[in-house]
Amino acid sequence: MTFITTAGWVAQAVKGAVLHGDADTGIARVCTDARKTEPGDLFVGLRGERFDGTDFAADAAARGASAVMVSRLIEGINAVQIVVPDVNQAFCESAAAWRQRFSIPVISVSGSNGKTTTTQMIASILREAYGRDGYLSTEGNFNNSVGVPITLWRLRDGMKAAVVESGMSHRGEMAELAAMIRPTVAVITNAQREHQEFLPSVEATAEENADSIKALPADGVAVYPADDACAPIWEKASEHCRRRTYATQPGVSADLTAEVMTLGGTTEVRIHAAEGSAMTRLDIGGAHNGHNAAAAAAAAFSAGVKFDAVIQGLQAFKPVARRGVRHQLRPELLLIDDTYNANPDSMRAGIDVLTSSRGPLVLIAGDMGEVGTRGAEFHQEIGLYAKEKGVGTLLACGDLMQNACSAFGSGARHYADLDTLCREAAETVRGMEAGTVLVKASNFMHFDRVVKAVLEALSDAAVSE
Repeated sequence: MTFITTAGWVAQAVKGAVLHGDADTGIARVCTDARKTEPGDLFVGLRGERFDGTDFAADAAARGASAVMVSRLIEGINAVQIVVPDVNQAFCESAAAWRQRFSIPVISVSGSNGKTTTTQMIASILREAYGRDGYLSTEGNFNNSVGVPITLWRLRDGMKAAVVESGMSHRGEMAELAAMIRPTVAVITNAQREHQEFLPSVEATAEENADSIKALPADGVAVYPADDACAPIWEKASEHCRRRTYATQPGVSADLTAEVMTLGGTTEVRIHAAEGSAMTRLDIGGAHNGHNAAAAAAAAFSAGVKFDAVIQGLQAFKPVARRGVRHQLRPELLLIDDTYNANPDSMRAGIDVLTSSRGPLVLIAGDMGEVGTRGAEFHQEIGLYAKEKGVGTLLACGDLMQNACSAFGSGARHYADLDTLCREAAETVRGMEAGTVLVKASNFMHFDRVVKAVLEALSDAAVSE
């Protein structure tokens, strides 16, 4: 077994920690789920709204954990105990200290839309440049005050670079995450209408994401879109460090520009930068994904990645689950699964992808979350936009989506519950020989069930791409 550190080192990294046991006890890995604990692990007993992880420390020790981080001393367990006043805070402090041990480029990714796709595009580039074990990247949606320290604790000697996604919904969250990540490159994808329930405006969202830039050192690089209306906010935030701007809108001056052409389910991106110019084809549709590719390229160049690895890494990128994944149901019938999340601007981008594809066009949509007091207005906007762009059928579920259906008019059908929508969606798509179907909603709507129902109804023909 290979140990990465000791219980004593972790205890010293955390304010107010009291160590019970041998400080030289080795730690091979950090784990926050007692059910998945392995011998040599440090189990961290995080507290949630409905549970206290300290209650599971004995289970973790029984599974072989060499140490546990807990909020109170547990009697009768065979593991070193690091007792702290606040386990969640201590976990963040320990991860921040662990990150400081590594002198490598660390790229943080934030923004309203496209964070996960951009992060995974950068990961594909780093994999091309340094091999599968030569880099670290965020897995899944681990982008909050629990996910970021989990990611940072996966840093290992020999890694050449890291990319860490940062998400937020309230003011002050980004500064806390950035303090842990200590980025050397901070990329912002955009500022759009997200978390409107908690942040009053797009500008407030841009200011919050600017905290990732403010965390950069003087020789760090701020990477942001010059063609975003909030670019002046990020320019001001980066006065203390270097900058690399990017743009996909024609006529906008930037350090990196990209010409984007959508071709059904793929996207061609021609990148122009100081490092060189080349065209790459993405295995995902949508002009917004060309924008994500430009952000990824600019970030990678800023981290010192060579030009060829950037282009080849983008070419090798595969769509992230539930974020624009295409399922070829029949030779001329395509389903696009974009069910992970939705806000007004990402919904419009999804509709743009749909309406650039083969018809007839079907939009299966659910409520968008965290829309604040403008929920009815935002959903009405989506219904109007879909109709204006040429969508023929709208199948919807969710209280707010009634506004979209009313705005869409003829061709819209609203369902009172998800089970009914799943049945009707499967029946509708099964009756199609050709066309394109987009399924999109906020994650809490569980529209992955709609995709599953449709795929099962056409299981004899469906192929994921």
